[in-house]
Amino acid sequence: MLEDSAPVALLTEKHLLHLFPQLDSTLAIVFLHDTAPWLDQPRTNPAPQTIGLTSQHLAYVIYTSGSTGMPKGVMVQHRGLSIT
Repeated sequence: MLEDSAPVALLTEKHLLHLFPQLDSTLAIVFLHDTAPWLDQPRTNPAPQTIGLTSQHLAYVIYTSGSTGMPKGVMVQHRGLSIT
C-alpha cells in the first residue's frame, strides 16, 4: 500500500515501526506521540477558502482487499464527506 500510494509522510508510533521494514529512506516519518512537531501549528483547521481546498480535492484513500487479493486504493474526495 505504501508503494502504491507513494505518501510524502508516514504517521505512526515508534512501537509499530518494525511493521515497515522496506521503508524508503526519504519518506518522512512522524511519530504521533511526539508533540514537538505540532507545538507551533494552529489548533484549529484553516478555512477551506484560505488554502484553496475544494470539494473535488482528495480527502483520503481507503484500501480494500480487492477481488484479486491485491490491495486496491479507492480515492475519496471531500465532496463525498460533505453534508452541504
